[in-house]
Amino acid sequence: MKIDENVSIKELEALKKKIDKKIEAKKSSKVDQSALYEMIKKDHARHRREDGRKVFRGVVDYLECYVNGLPPIAKASFSERFGIMGKRTKITPEVVAHVKELLLGGKTLKEASESAEISTASCQKIKKGDYDS
Repeated sequence: MKIDENVSIKELEALKKKIDKKIEAKKSSKVDQSALYEMIKKDHARHRREDGRKVFRGVVDYLECYVNGLPPIAKASFSERFGIMGKRTKITPEVVAHVKELLLGGKTLKEASESAEISTASCQKIKKGDYDS
């Protein structure tokens, strides 16, 4: 409907009432989810370590488990439970010595990193001398 100069005030008021009714209907149809907050808060609180520290940093991390369809468990426990290895390898003196041997033997950084199961960047740091004691 086009609103131009010919529209009467009564018609505009009727339109305003219709719009207000639609807005009220939309507001009243929303489900009150504030009742779920206490339930989530209590469930989040029961996930604690033996020493009393929280397993999750916050409720968001906790809820992320449910969104992903996983039981709410800590990331460390999750990795342990499903046999997922960590992404990083510890750079020990043995690894440093092994990589240095490979590099002195003529291997490239990529070949040395694959053999030692560390990143190429870590091999570069070993070559540069960052891990020398």
